[in-house]
This record gives sequence, C-alpha cells and structure tokens, in this order.
Amino acid sequence: MVKTDSRVFQVTKVTGDDESSEMVEIRERSLTLVQATSLLLVEYVVLAILAFPWSYSILGMAGGIITTMIVAACTLYTSLILWRYCMRHPHIRDIADVAYELCGKSRIAWTAAFIGLALNNIFIMGLHVNAGTVAINTLGYTFCSALWGLIIGVIMYAGSLVRGFSKAEFAAAISAGTMLLCFFFVVIGHGIQDHPNGFINEMQTPTKWTVWAPEGTTFVQGISALLNIIYTFTGQALIPSFVGDMKNPEEFPTALYISMSVEVLLFTICGAVVYSTTGPLATTPGYGSLTGWFRYVAAALTLPTIIIVGMLYSLVTSRALFFQIFSEKSIHRRTHTVKGWGTWVGIVTAIWVLAYIIGEAIPFFSDLLSVISSLFGSWFGFIFWGSAYLKMNRGKPFRGLHAIESIIAVILIGVGIFILGVGTYASVQSIINSYATGSIKSPFSCSDNGF
Repeated sequence: MVKTDSRVFQVTKVTGDDESSEMVEIRERSLTLVQATSLLLVEYVVLAILAFPWSYSILGMAGGIITTMIVAACTLYTSLILWRYCMRHPHIRDIADVAYELCGKSRIAWTAAFIGLALNNIFIMGLHVNAGTVAINTLGYTFCSALWGLIIGVIMYAGSLVRGFSKAEFAAAISAGTMLLCFFFVVIGHGIQDHPNGFINEMQTPTKWTVWAPEGTTFVQGISALLNIIYTFTGQALIPSFVGDMKNPEEFPTALYISMSVEVLLFTICGAVVYSTTGPLATTPGYGSLTGWFRYVAAALTLPTIIIVGMLYSLVTSRALFFQIFSEKSIHRRTHTVKGWGTWVGIVTAIWVLAYIIGEAIPFFSDLLSVISSLFGSWFGFIFWGSAYLKMNRGKPFRGLHAIESIIAVILIGVGIFILGVGTYASVQSIINSYATGSIKSPFSCSDNGF
C-alpha cells in the first residue's frame, strides 16, 4: 500500500520593502483518522435517516430490515474496494479521477463522471434547501416558503466559503450530534405519543404494521422505498476526496467500520421503531408523524444537519472544480491570493444558485431522493466498484476467493444497471403520481410545505 505524506505548502509573506518570516499556508492531505471518521458520520448521519420509517411502511418490517442489511453490506464492501483502488492510484482525488483510471485513462469518462459528481452533489444541496423550508414551516408557517429556501441557501453558501476539510471537524461534530438528538426525539416521541399525526381511528387510519409489504403496494412504491434506503447508504462519491486528503490513508478502513456500525444501528432502529407505532401513517421525513412539541423539537434539530451537510457537499464540489482550474503546485492553491479566492467564491456562488433552483423547482423529498439514487447512486454505489474490482484483479486465476469476489463484482454491476434503468422509470412515475394526486406543492411556491 502507498502512504501519502501530509503536505504543507509555505510561502514568505512580503510587506512593503521588508520580508517577514511570517508563513502563510493552506494545508492539503491533512485529515486525521478522527477527522475522517467525523466526516463520514456527518455524511451518513443525516436527514435521510428519517426516510427509513416510510420505506419500512412500504416494504414491511422484515422487508425493510433485510433490505437495510443487504444495502449496508454492499456499501461496506464497495467502499473497501474503492479505498484499495485509491491506495493503488494515490493521485486520485475525486470520483472523476476514478472513472478516468477505470476507463483506460479516457478523458470522456473523466468528464462524464465529473459532471455526474457535480450534479449529484448539487442535487443533494438542492434537497437540503427544500428540507430546510419543510423544517422551518413545520415549526410555524410565517411567510413565503420560497423565501425561506433562499434564506437557508444563503446561510449554507456563506458557510461553504472555507477551502479545507480540516476546518469542518467541529461543524461535523455539531451536525452528527444534533441529528443524533433528533433521532432520539423521533424514536422516543413515537413511543410515548398515543397516536401518530393524521390518526382518526383504527377503522379509517389503521396503524398496524406488517411483516412484509402490505397488500396493495405497487411496484413504483416498492422501488421508491428501496431507492430511499440506497440513497442514505450510497456516499462513495465523496470517499476519494476523504482518502486523498488523509495524512495516513491506510487508516481509512477503521473510520469506515466505525461509521458503518453507527449507521446500521441508527437506520434500523429509526425505521423499525417508528414504523411499529405509525404503520402506513409513517411520513418522510419521519418527524411529520409526531404530534405536539416532539414534532417541533425534532424539526428544529434537523436544521444544523441540513445546513452543515449542505455545506460539506458544496465543499467537495467546489474543491473538485477548483482543482481542475489550478494544479496542485499552483500558487493559487498553496497561498491566499486574490485570483485564487476570487475563483473559489465564483464557483461556490454558481453551484448554490443552481442548488436553490433545483430545491425549489423540484418541491418534494422522497421522490427527489429516489431520482438522485437512481441516476447517480447506480454508478457511484455499484457499477464503478464492481468494475474496479475486476480491473484491479484482471489476469488472476479464476479460483478461490477471487472467483467468489469476481461473481459478486458482476452482480454489483448488474444491480447498478437495474437501478439506473428501472429505478429511473419508477422515480419519474412516482413524480408524475405525486403531481396527479396534488400531494406536493407547486414549484417556487409560497405555500406551506410543513407538517
């Protein structure tokens, strides 16, 4: 394995006619194990946890738990393949570099993956704009939802102007901590309250849960529920950026094991406990089925995570764009220059404008998760890593563990193709159904979208 040394770039600061010994530096490759673990947790312990109760209400209790375990195992395995691939190619800094290597140093593949990474992250940023308005309106609708989205977007934009991951450790701790508190409020609140929000009586609004998918569940609903779970686990697109910025990238699996253990525990408990008390009345986000002050507290606690995770995705996207403009040896990356900061601010501004447009133009939560999962999770969660394993082990005798892993790699590629094709169809059909039933607000609307 290759160990990448931490690089600290230094320059002499000149003032007037005299040289000062003061050093100005911008650190790259500086992430520690603790910081990498924190970033993984802030990436995964996010608002999408609260989509699990709705997914379980579609798949059933056993169906939801089994799906969660299978997707988690796939994510862990493919993430380790990605880490090994990054260690073999230490110059890789983002998902586009992975595609470039996988496709025989194809510039077309690099461009396609780079665009995919940017769009994936910008869509997620837009999702956070939308989720912010839902949370604020749940606390109490006061004025135009589209303006609330703008305010949330500006807050995330301002926090996205930093240029390094190492400064995000404290924010990551706040995000994961508040989301953990929200998790407890959602789980405990559903256990304490007599009935979920929207309950009338057991005849009109039954709250019983089922072992498998309840009768009447459609194919589109089932695929959408599956895609919601896949979305929450599929974060491999950011891993090359984390590995590439670590002091000791060989420590990354430890961070991965810790974060994955926490994820499986939280996701399963949230989905199972909330679904067991709400049945088909489960909502997405899950705090929508709470009543009284529990709903307000839970909605408020989602806001730090919404903002910080939105900033994290902005940082990854902006760095990827910035690194294509300036090489690693460029003075504009190594020091604080007007041109460097001007370019950085321009990039951050442009992607947040796009994110706001997406968040307001596509005003739904679950369906947007499904769209992101099918279009991007299919590649970044499955197809790439099955292909990466086959390429890394090309030429090995087809026997033993290699034979088993090769079969798994082919299955992963097949699953990714299925998600891309069938998942995209189901996502689009679900959007059409949502508009047809009037269950979502119109684009750029001032109407109340809270619970």
